[in-house]
Amino acid sequence: MGASKKQLREAAAASRSLPSGMDLMRKINDGLVVKAPTDYLKKVRASVTDNCDELIEVGARIRPLIVDNQQIGWVRGVHHTERRRLSRWVHEPNEFIVSVLTLATSLSKDEIEQLSSVEIHNLVELIQTMTEFDVSLYPYLTAFSSTMTSENLWHGRGVQLTSFENKKVEMPDGKVMKIVSPSEHARLWATLCVYREQAKVRLDANWNAVLQVRPLAGKSVDPLAAELKTLARQLATDSMEPWEAVVKVKAESNLEDGWAHPENLETQEGMLKELHGMLSGDRHEQLMAKFEKQQIDAAEKNRKALETLVARRGGPGINEETVEIHTEAEVRQRERDLKKGNLPPAPIDRNKTETVADPVERMKRYK
Repeated sequence: MGASKKQLREAAAASRSLPSGMDLMRKINDGLVVKAPTDYLKKVRASVTDNCDELIEVGARIRPLIVDNQQIGWVRGVHHTERRRLSRWVHEPNEFIVSVLTLATSLSKDEIEQLSSVEIHNLVELIQTMTEFDVSLYPYLTAFSSTMTSENLWHGRGVQLTSFENKKVEMPDGKVMKIVSPSEHARLWATLCVYREQAKVRLDANWNAVLQVRPLAGKSVDPLAAELKTLARQLATDSMEPWEAVVKVKAESNLEDGWAHPENLETQEGMLKELHGMLSGDRHEQLMAKFEKQQIDAAEKNRKALETLVARRGGPGINEETVEIHTEAEVRQRERDLKKGNLPPAPIDRNKTETVADPVERMKRYK
């Protein structure tokens, strides 16, 4: 039995919603679908692994605090967990800033209070920038948990990296940096490591079951074995698949393609190039002119359609309205005349009414 019309319409709509092969080829050719090359993935993995290793093992990424080419201490970013805890303890805004600076640097409270407003502002901005750099590592934790470095951390110290309170890190010059609580990175990393180890245990158990059942079931277990191989490849240490899911390469824009680019406005040469393209009518200006013409043509089409509709209905309408007031007796007389079939008198055109100057003649006419 053939498919109904409704089913055919649904199938046609579904096929229109799927991208065609030509659309995919066009996206790949235009750079909209870009797969990161292996060398780029390895470079990103090495950089992220080093930073995540330090952030999780030490508890924070601590860097020298240098002013005028002279180191005066140490500085780090403040974790969101630490800020949230401080906000519960300290409610006064100025005291909260001093507490954050004391926590994020190796400077004492007295040294911080002696800083000028400009120095405090610059120091707060530096700490905020370092915190944002730490937060930028958060999306890569899933891929980092599949590396050998992560597995060494987990099997070497495990939950100890996420269970400390008021940890003190002694620096080479004898100064001490204090970390109130573990970062959210460490907590997520520990959770991912637990799930990864559980997945490995389940994978081993399933492989053992497949090896025991294969002599009895034969080729019927091949689909399950193929799925287990795919899962094993995903759980392999230092695999590139997790990094391919999070690392994307931005397609490089061609600044000579005739379109406007914000990157050109950053330099004087680029701004002059954009102005020259605008005056010479580049592709961007042609698109704007075409769009303007489309809007004007659409408005003109709507105006003509409205005029045609008005003309079809008998003109533009009533320009002047005359209001006549009738007495009750006149209204009743008009109703009786309508019932008898008498037509109402035609309205008087005052422009064609003759005027009689002589009062006697006027009275004779209307006697």
